[in-house]
Amino acid sequence: MKRVIYTIALILSSLTIMAQGNITKDAGDKAYSEGRYADAIEIYETLIGNNNPSLSLYYNLGNAYFRNNEAGKAILNYERALRVNPNDDDTKENLKFVQSTIIDKVPVDEIPFYKSWGNAFTGILTIDAWAIIGIVSFLLMLVALFIYFFRTNLRRTSLTLAIVFIFITFIANISAHSLYVKCQDKSEAVILDEMVVVKSSPDNSGTELTKIHEGLKVKIIDSSLMEWTRIEANNGNRVVGWVKSKSLEKI
Repeated sequence: MKRVIYTIALILSSLTIMAQGNITKDAGDKAYSEGRYADAIEIYETLIGNNNPSLSLYYNLGNAYFRNNEAGKAILNYERALRVNPNDDDTKENLKFVQSTIIDKVPVDEIPFYKSWGNAFTGILTIDAWAIIGIVSFLLMLVALFIYFFRTNLRRTSLTLAIVFIFITFIANISAHSLYVKCQDKSEAVILDEMVVVKSSPDNSGTELTKIHEGLKVKIIDSSLMEWTRIEANNGNRVVGWVKSKSLEKI
């Protein structure tokens, strides 16, 4: 019932804001600075819903949700912001802080150094930036090859440049693809309900395996059922079981 009331209020607030013509990020920032966190949430959610997601919108939305005492949705949007830019220090710090306030403490997984370096490197730029670099370097490679075939006195230099641009094109495309895959990955979710019972089977009569709480990030194993989702959760004790689908939201 609480969620239904909140959803209705969200819709009504969104309609009010739209009628006022204040659907801009500046309006959301102003509402946030004035302590009107619910209004800020509506504006940021509307902008993202209009296919305008960005690091700053997810980050600001996470901040607004935290100020509005909704830690689960704050963590959800910080995680989404890091999908856009995995190296944003402000987002990582805020995520770490909010995670320290929730009931289930998140274990720190050891990441292989090569994967950590790779993530850091690809996160230097956005998908669009890597794509632009890839296209530009590919065109410059074609120019270098043209010079190689038609200017015999510049063959060595043009061949060297062509090889360099091929390498840059390859790296840029791999980086853009890696970030795109991360952004499209729907295998992780965040618990939004205050407390969720993990069941051994997808029905209310299933055995209770454990309880997990708002803000915990979980891995989705099976989401083929409408009302139930099979997850893997780790709040210090790793468990695999079923939870109500409405209790979580995919990152």
